[in-house]
Amino acid sequence: MNYFEQELRRLTQACDGVINPTFAGRACYGDLGGDNRIKLEFVTQGTHERYEAVKATVLNRVDGEVDSLFFRFGDVWGKKHPHGSAHGTAHIWTYQGKSEWYAYYPTDADMKKLGAEVGAYLAVFTDRALIPEQARGQTGAKESVIKTIRESKQNQTPRKNSQARKKSELDL
Repeated sequence: MNYFEQELRRLTQACDGVINPTFAGRACYGDLGGDNRIKLEFVTQGTHERYEAVKATVLNRVDGEVDSLFFRFGDVWGKKHPHGSAHGTAHIWTYQGKSEWYAYYPTDADMKKLGAEVGAYLAVFTDRALIPEQARGQTGAKESVIKTIRESKQNQTPRKNSQARKKSELDL
């Protein structure tokens, strides 16, 4: 397990929004329900080998990339100056092939804060059926309309592709 995977595991454990996380290299993929997936990865912000943010990319299995957002550590945790350090915000620095947190090592509480922000973003794209009812608030007419629409879509017969449609029209 590389350092990035280790830290992504810490993040996904602190984040309720990532379902069935799968780790590949320096990225983590998770399920959001329906055709939506999430990809989480540490990214640089212009300085080589200085990873200052987590990028969350929502992917749709049919349509590709839906949306993405950067969670900059400085925005989430603010500036951290342990032991009088003047190095600014926390980041993962890779030097001579070794990666580690530099300037500040995030605590479990810090990772929970980052996880909560990532989870709030993912909730926008998560299939509502996967979100516990108490987290959604009161259910009302809106949810019943959405449920009715989903059920009607599931009961529809598949549409013929355009080539099959043209052929059937010619046969008439």
